[in-house]
Amino acid sequence: MNTKALAGALTASLAVMTASLPLLAADPLPWPWKSKLPPDPALVQLVSIDDVSVVINKSIPPTVSITVNAQAPTPNYTELQLTPRMGDPGDLIFAFDAKGRPSQDMTIQVVTPVSFTVEYADAPIEKLGVVEINALGNCKAFSVTDNKPTDCTSQSAPQ
Repeated sequence: MNTKALAGALTASLAVMTASLPLLAADPLPWPWKSKLPPDPALVQLVSIDDVSVVINKSIPPTVSITVNAQAPTPNYTELQLTPRMGDPGDLIFAFDAKGRPSQDMTIQVVTPVSFTVEYADAPIEKLGVVEINALGNCKAFSVTDNKPTDCTSQSAPQ
């Protein structure tokens, strides 16, 4: 292999690896209620939520990490994320839908466990009482105030 071809191949692979670095080292996302981006219509709501936990990171600035263990309707779901639900701004409850992008391959309907963590910056920490995560079949909530799971109570609606 000649030197120019080898240098070109190395440059191309370095460019691909460099372009994917931001995906690997994820920065905190903006708090969804402050973001102006519309929800992705290609995302599909997950089947059910098994467990939710929330941690306030005391970094500067502080961030909120939400970990979700759920069930996807098929294998190979990607882009797992939380989309905000509109609700009463004064109730200290922040509700989300757990969603993901289904595989483009024709796959058999097999409920598959998935897990993901989302970290948010600019969250109103002092107003964060309960985080609720909704799926097609159920809702799970975590009380940030009491640092333990709790019942879903909000009357929120998908955005």
